[in-house]
Amino acid sequence: MGKSDRKADRRQAVEALRKQQAAEARRRKIVFGVAIGAAVVLIGGLLAVGIWMNREPEYEVNEPAAAVTDTYGIELGDGPVRIDLYIDYMCPACNQFESAYAEDLQSWLDTGSVTVVYHPLAILDRMSRGTEYSSRSAAAAVCAADTGEQQFLDYTLALYEHQPAEQTSGLSDDELIAIGTDEVGLGADWESCVESGKYRGWVQEGNEHATSQQGVSGTPTAKVNGEVVENSAFAEEVRAAIDAS
Repeated sequence: MGKSDRKADRRQAVEALRKQQAAEARRRKIVFGVAIGAAVVLIGGLLAVGIWMNREPEYEVNEPAAAVTDTYGIELGDGPVRIDLYIDYMCPACNQFESAYAEDLQSWLDTGSVTVVYHPLAILDRMSRGTEYSSRSAAAAVCAADTGEQQFLDYTLALYEHQPAEQTSGLSDDELIAIGTDEVGLGADWESCVESGKYRGWVQEGNEHATSQQGVSGTPTAKVNGEVVENSAFAEEVRAAIDAS
């Protein structure tokens, strides 16, 4: 599949995800801003962050082959405007954020306007009945980044399309692998990376660094050129930064 085909598929997937989430939003009568605000307040007010900050790493910390930052982020693109996105793959508000802005992010990357740094966090491990779904899915996404930038973006979108509900066991490793192989076209090396849990320790270290040193208390958190911006004004803030660059 060519690069243009992958981007077209991603746009179609974004549209399908947006329609699905719109229907769900109507059923629940929850607006985007309220969902994000509630998630941030809930996450920020719980003790899980403190637990993460004070426990010893459980897994070996392996440096990804993908381009990464010293703040445990997956670096995409090389444009003048830097965007930092702190996400959790079990976070409903992060799913909303991706649905709202995936096309914009892809466009800005394609035009070379931005550098996007994704920080896959695991704040919501406590919400998956002991399976540590946030950690496992984040580590699988880092494995995808080793394959390529577009593969990481496509796998991130696919994970949100199949996002499990909070307070469930989440997806199994076999299901995470099936999503990558069947929907993104990831291969055997990626599958082995996921099965080994290669980047579980790196995700864990990144989670601690984000919560203890980068001022992140909830997801999604978005920064533009180092400054936290409101999620509802994210695109406007990025466009203003691009115009000023």
